Amino acid sequence: MSFVPPWLGLLLVLLALGLLAAGVLQRGLKKQVQVVGLERQSQTNRRIAQEHLADLDRALAEGRLTALQHQMARDELLRHLLDDAAQSDEAPVAAVPARWLWWVGALVVLSGLSYLQLGASHAWWPKPLSQRVQISATTPEQLAQQTRVWQEATQKRPEDAQAWLTLARLYAAQNAHAPAEQALARVLALSPEPDLWIERAQMKALSAGGVYAGEPWQWIQDVLRTQPRHLNALVLAGSAALSEKRHAAAQDYWQRALALVPADSEAGQGLQQALAKTAERVAELAAAPAAVGEARAAALSAATPVGDAKPLIQGEVRVSPEVQSQIAAGATLFVYAMAEEGSRRPVAIWRGTPTSWPVRFALSDSMGMGAPPVLSSLAQVRLVARISKTGSAQKQEGDLQVELPGVKTGVQGVVLQISGR
Repeated sequence: MSFVPPWLGLLLVLLALGLLAAGVLQRGLKKQVQVVGLERQSQTNRRIAQEHLADLDRALAEGRLTALQHQMARDELLRHLLDDAAQSDEAPVAAVPARWLWWVGALVVLSGLSYLQLGASHAWWPKPLSQRVQISATTPEQLAQQTRVWQEATQKRPEDAQAWLTLARLYAAQNAHAPAEQALARVLALSPEPDLWIERAQMKALSAGGVYAGEPWQWIQDVLRTQPRHLNALVLAGSAALSEKRHAAAQDYWQRALALVPADSEAGQGLQQALAKTAERVAELAAAPAAVGEARAAALSAATPVGDAKPLIQGEVRVSPEVQSQIAAGATLFVYAMAEEGSRRPVAIWRGTPTSWPVRFALSDSMGMGAPPVLSSLAQVRLVARISKTGSAQKQEGDLQVELPGVKTGVQGVVLQISGR
């Protein structure tokens, strides 16, 4: 069963009212023409009467009329003038009935509503800040150049929220997630918009290696408490839940988001694909947990089921005295494992803020990124320990780091010694 789109119904009603208004105006104009015609005729009659009176006065002066004849002719002419004036006073006035004025008023109101629905309403209500900033740079050189320009702009105009947001998105385009999150914090202090809170939550999680626990989750939930149908918040909440292997929660968030967009839109199709992949993953985990465990047990004696929090690699990070003197308070320590070959995406990542050294760590499947491979599926890995001043998961200039290849999965007591850059 098909329905008339709201905008089409609005146009049809507007057209009907337009025709009605045209009829009202035509009727009024017709009456106005009649009134104008009578007025012109009355003016012509008065002019003729004035000329006739002048002729009568001349005839009296020249002796062609007696005083009695002159008086009688003058009275007759004045009587005609009075009759003509009376007819002019009784002529219809081009007034529009009150009920028609109501219809015309409704047309004006509906025209305004039509403009808001179909026209450029943004000319009256500007777009929110989160929708006004677009990044045009595409190459690394362009991004770096524009970043320098907007860094200077924020220094000159520290209260310019749009400048800070532009800088934040330039950082994000270069995968500098920690500086992007810090710039977004400045934006939110000047212009607190829900979309910007969600953007900051994403940057904060990416700078922590995809970990949403803590502030990112809090910001997402704060937005959803005030706006349960906030599309970006629902989408990001689903991604956050999936990163924690809470598949049912991820599906719930994405189903709610899907209900807010057309199914055939780009966003709708993306959500459907994400839901389908999550459903497949849930089915795989439910159908063959034993088979998966047995396959990994054959490869590694220390292997554990997918998502298990049992430590597979344990050890500690040590730093030399000269390095320890360079570490600022609040610095972040990342320890993560990567496959020896192929993708350098971490298969497990540990994060902490040390207050003393050495620091103990443990890596397990539960610390993965939510996609294969998992730590327990690899025979050996490359371990990386890095001290970050900014808290970014991406390596930055000035970070202190050490790498240790060939670490066998299941080992305990591994030591990572950081002695320099």
